[in-house]
Amino acid sequence: MRSGLKRNWAGFAVGGLLGAWLLGCGGSTTEGLESLEQGTAPAPVSVDLSSADIRTRLESIAGLTVLTDVEVNGFRFFTMDYEQPVDHLRPWGTRFPQRVTLMHRSETAPMVLDTEGTAIFEEPIPAEPTDLLQGNQLTVEHRFYGASKPADMDWRKLTMWQAAADAHRLVEAFKPLYGGRWLSTGVFKGGTAALAHRFYFPNDVHATVTYSAQHNRGLHDTRHGRFILTKVGDAACRQQLASLQYAALTRRDELLPFMDGYDAQGFTFNTLGKDRAFEFAVIEVPFIFWQYYGMAGTCDALPSPEASADELFAFFSYVSTLEFTFSDQALEESAPLYYQGATQLGGPGYPEVHLRPLLRYAGEHIPTRFPPTGVRKQYEPWSGGLLEAWTRFEAKRVLLVYGDLSPWSASAFSTTTSNDAYRVIADDSIGFFGTLSALPEPQRSFLLGRLSEWADAPVQLPTGMDALRRRESSDARMKAYRAR
Repeated sequence: MRSGLKRNWAGFAVGGLLGAWLLGCGGSTTEGLESLEQGTAPAPVSVDLSSADIRTRLESIAGLTVLTDVEVNGFRFFTMDYEQPVDHLRPWGTRFPQRVTLMHRSETAPMVLDTEGTAIFEEPIPAEPTDLLQGNQLTVEHRFYGASKPADMDWRKLTMWQAAADAHRLVEAFKPLYGGRWLSTGVFKGGTAALAHRFYFPNDVHATVTYSAQHNRGLHDTRHGRFILTKVGDAACRQQLASLQYAALTRRDELLPFMDGYDAQGFTFNTLGKDRAFEFAVIEVPFIFWQYYGMAGTCDALPSPEASADELFAFFSYVSTLEFTFSDQALEESAPLYYQGATQLGGPGYPEVHLRPLLRYAGEHIPTRFPPTGVRKQYEPWSGGLLEAWTRFEAKRVLLVYGDLSPWSASAFSTTTSNDAYRVIADDSIGFFGTLSALPEPQRSFLLGRLSEWADAPVQLPTGMDALRRRESSDARMKAYRAR
């Protein structure tokens, strides 16, 4: 039974069946239904520190180490490590330091829990809900990524439930310091993590706002491919991208020698081989182009399929960030991402059908093809199915933000408005931070009104230089996502 969860178990069973139906197959899982044992989080501090400086109060949290403390743009910014069990079902066992950051404004302001899907941003860039509410922000690095890696990488402990339990312990540790309303947020895979945390521990936060939350049905979700080939943007731009892919694969022998240029930069391609890495990059480009539209180029800036080999390779390398995606060094860093995709989260469907005669590795671009190697990977379709069913039928006080240019809008989670839960797919948008502020009326006022009520705090829309600063912050964070 999940910690603190009071629910209609008949309804949960129905949700499970719905999840299986949505995936087209059945199954059962046990880990997500286990509870955290009482007392696994540090005991509350008995000394009265209510009037002490926030750093003193932070340092009173058992298992928390403050690494840095600076003042930035009107708030205190802390970088910290928090001791977590590798296995929350055995909290007495091995532990690891989880990297977290805190933007502190006021102990009475709302707190926004920002669940990262991979490595943390250690720069002080607030999420849109944090900015709108002028709140605090606790950002959590995902286990097994960045600085939050156990000494012994037991991949079996990299699950949606274990990551949600990490967030749960942090909420329990920080709530005595921050008495305002708690909300959660996340972008891309971090948005999925925020929903999973809410699913497993529904009483930790009052509401959740996600941006382009990733959702896949299976290891190769065909909804993304159909969207990219037939719906996103305009037909001319879609055709131009397809023509560029066709040109790159037709002229493969001309372009492949440019892969050797990565050798001098210290990148190697022994795991995939340069030819396969190049082909995977070409396949991915339309998905990445639309996901980061404006950051990875625009339709007006696309090169011609007849461009020089140098220009053509530069385009595919830039959009796909080839060396930071498919090199041995990148694959090692991304192994947790692929493991989660291979076991629970599934993978996006990069369209191949229009390129099939030119492909040498057709059908190989799925999460199970990538590291870690020598590890058992059994895909659990019911994990995502249960989360999808819960979000669609049961989730309360949830706002899902997507953009109609993002491939993730093709597989977007759904909500039920009678549950005070909403989904918006913004026009001409990729669904990143800043989307809510840019919505047209009356949609914007309605959704910001819901956010204000959930947070029990007023929303402050940016104006003038503040609007420019927030846009720059959003762009900086988007660029950081592309660089990871």
